[in-house]
Amino acid sequence: MTPTFYDTPEKQARLIEIARRWLGTPFHPHACIIQAGVDCVNLLGAIFTESGALDSWEFPDYTMDGGDHRGESQVLQWLDSSSRFKRLGDEARQAGDVLCFHLGRVPHHVGLLIEWNRFIHAIRNYGVIESQLDDPTFGKRLVAIYRPIP
Repeated sequence: MTPTFYDTPEKQARLIEIARRWLGTPFHPHACIIQAGVDCVNLLGAIFTESGALDSWEFPDYTMDGGDHRGESQVLQWLDSSSRFKRLGDEARQAGDVLCFHLGRVPHHVGLLIEWNRFIHAIRNYGVIESQLDDPTFGKRLVAIYRPIP
């Protein structure tokens, strides 16, 4: 099993506390200011760095409509090439895992698992919300799960 940074109840509680502070933050492309604006990629970076899972978050340039017009996913390419993340196979998902969703032509949306079936994400027209994986909007679109490597 791939180790996780969020391996204690205290670290998991801290993850949930940090993530839920972002709830209600408006969606704004390429932004990362709590209660002012954030997108899905920068939301994860802010949560990972504040909780201590990662020292920094340096996602390459990306476009908001990349999921509609590209042949390959910028998100999956970056996560697959990063030494700080491991793509999971049949392993049980855990708090702190990155969820990648197929919204558009290719996977181009991410969320952060905070509990077994609940995740936080920033989505256009809604901002930062908490959703459930058994919601058909997202459950059927989940294509990959990654874990930050401690």
